[in-house]
Amino acid sequence: MENASHINESSRLSIDRRSLLKIAAAAGFLPFLSATSAAASTKPVVTMCSGLPLTSDPAFPIGAFWPPSMQSAFNTLARFQEMKDAGFTFSFIGASDDDDPAYINSSLSFLDQVGLKALVVNGPERAVQVYPNYTSHPSFVGFRLYDEPAPDAFADLATGTAAVRAAVPTLLPYINLPPGGGEDWRRYVQQFVGQVNPSQLSYDRYPLNSDGSDDPGYFAAWQDMRSAGLGTGLATWIYIQSLPFEGHRSPSAAELGWQVNVSLAYGCKGIQYFCYWTPRDSGGETFGPALIDFNGNRTPIYDAAKALNTGWLTPVGAALKPLVSEQVVHANESSLPAGALGFSPDVFLSGTGGSPVILGRFRSADRKSRTRWLLVANRSHSGTAQTTINVNTATVTAISRFDPATSTYVAQSNAARIAVSLAPGAAALFRLDATGASLDPQVQLVLVSGGTIYHAIQQVGGGWNGPNPLGDPARLVAISEINGAMNLIEIADDVVYHRVRAVDGSWSTRNEFGALASIASVATAAVVGSLQVVFVSSGVIFHAMQHPDGSWDGPNRLGDAANLVAATELHGTLNLIEISGAQIYHRVRYGNGEWSSRNLFDTVNGITSVAVTAVAGEMNVVLVAGGQVYYAIQHVDGSWQWPTATGDMADQVAASSVGDELQITEISGGQAYVRTRHGDGSLSPRTPVGGPGQITAAATTGRSPAPCM
Repeated sequence: MENASHINESSRLSIDRRSLLKIAAAAGFLPFLSATSAAASTKPVVTMCSGLPLTSDPAFPIGAFWPPSMQSAFNTLARFQEMKDAGFTFSFIGASDDDDPAYINSSLSFLDQVGLKALVVNGPERAVQVYPNYTSHPSFVGFRLYDEPAPDAFADLATGTAAVRAAVPTLLPYINLPPGGGEDWRRYVQQFVGQVNPSQLSYDRYPLNSDGSDDPGYFAAWQDMRSAGLGTGLATWIYIQSLPFEGHRSPSAAELGWQVNVSLAYGCKGIQYFCYWTPRDSGGETFGPALIDFNGNRTPIYDAAKALNTGWLTPVGAALKPLVSEQVVHANESSLPAGALGFSPDVFLSGTGGSPVILGRFRSADRKSRTRWLLVANRSHSGTAQTTINVNTATVTAISRFDPATSTYVAQSNAARIAVSLAPGAAALFRLDATGASLDPQVQLVLVSGGTIYHAIQQVGGGWNGPNPLGDPARLVAISEINGAMNLIEIADDVVYHRVRAVDGSWSTRNEFGALASIASVATAAVVGSLQVVFVSSGVIFHAMQHPDGSWDGPNRLGDAANLVAATELHGTLNLIEISGAQIYHRVRYGNGEWSSRNLFDTVNGITSVAVTAVAGEMNVVLVAGGQVYYAIQHVDGSWQWPTATGDMADQVAASSVGDELQITEISGGQAYVRTRHGDGSLSPRTPVGGPGQITAAATTGRSPAPCM
């Protein structure tokens, strides 16, 4: 197999589609030509994920792997119409770089006629060579560039993906990741995001084992992928199991629906079937019948998939696609599966009872809206669920149930309680109407005054709400936003607490997660959906991170000597600015968990405060030295613009990105002020925030990445 072994939990969890396609091409299933040696362009381009086909279309993507054209005898209009009739919206076309473009064009012409979209299977270099052959086809929307890459392929994939984007920026450069689990797989995904700069995230996970059991890591993997997608704004797709193969059983209709609905509850934005047509047994792998068997006959799985796709997934997927996954919890389970979070009451739901279900809650991309959507998915694919859910009527004013037949919501007479009966593997979608509007911050500010925490929001346009007392005692604070929720780290004495402010404005309880001696500095950053925290304790730096399931790793001793530290995310990596006396160091934690060396980039006497943030892909460092405020910038090429004085006097600083500009928060004489460094290098006037006075600590965060749509 091509993928690295450390990212697979067991050999039976993955099937190598790339090798399967190579075998198909070599066996002569598809006409092919010899590959040419033309070089691909490597011109760098800006990240693209919004406005791309499939990810940004209103329709929910439902993909077919192994189409009828994998056998030339079935490369016909009727066979692709059959696929379209089963509710699919796109198909992978081709097997390798050796495919004859004339044959690919024949398949695309059929897809044009039936209204399906296509991702052509070519590597990046070949894609740049052949794309002009296909651009006349409305069905052609992108390339499947690679399947299950190992980490040592990431650098070439990054160059190749950039080349494809430069040549045809309107096409989707699709890459699929392998299954996996645990810290190694989380690091793999973070490294992939940081190095390759993908346009969406796709992976495969086949949970139905031949012994009748289910994959115990299925939910944990979805939790990790969901976190990575929300942390970067990238849509998350998955392959579902639709045929039996080595170690895996043939799915029932309920098991197909269960895979789909679990995935939707976890925020999935695209479903792909492995497989649509049944491949020939090859490479020691044996395949049972998929939706269509090897000889072209429909199987019962075709009928089940057609009913699922057309009657449920198409309408509910379109309803959920523009929404943002806010929370996914398991309710009424006596023992939670690995990686899952349990239900607890909040401002929208007050309680649950009955059968186990998965509750996926969604919000509008407009953060001001207080209305929420709730997908209730049966936890079981073998038994009916009878479940009740009580809503918090102080927030929710009405409940409506989604009708997939009409794609409308039907009001419930009971506005306080959901009572639902779900067939095995089934789900239901509800809208929870709520009046009023939440604040929509462009910057959030947390202050410590008189040993007490205050919180303020700067809204679009610059106006402030607050600072308002939160009430927690603390002496140091750090904040970062993930998926619209603000994560607050509080240091009281030398105890470390974590607290979260949700998009709706509600606050979680204050949770203690550790203690360190003599904490002098703390900073946070959200990196590919992971909250990472760094401390200076007894003159040494420590690092901690929170996993998507809420558990913590650390604090672990990094060992660098420092008296101050600041942190930011940049290109999928954690970047630290460390102050040790007069020396300013830069250090990076990569997605794979490895740390760079500590690099000295300047020496400035009298540093008393430091902050760092990413602005338009560049790292901006702000510091106070000798009572004066300075900023420095690391450009995309790695070069530094050395510290430049702003002319302001201050005791402390914080930094955040607002609309691709640097906003500096300065604490001077116990008061908070803000000013902006514009893109042209000019500085706005310094304006007061207001507040309690006698401020001794401050932290800010800008907006987390918005979902690509």
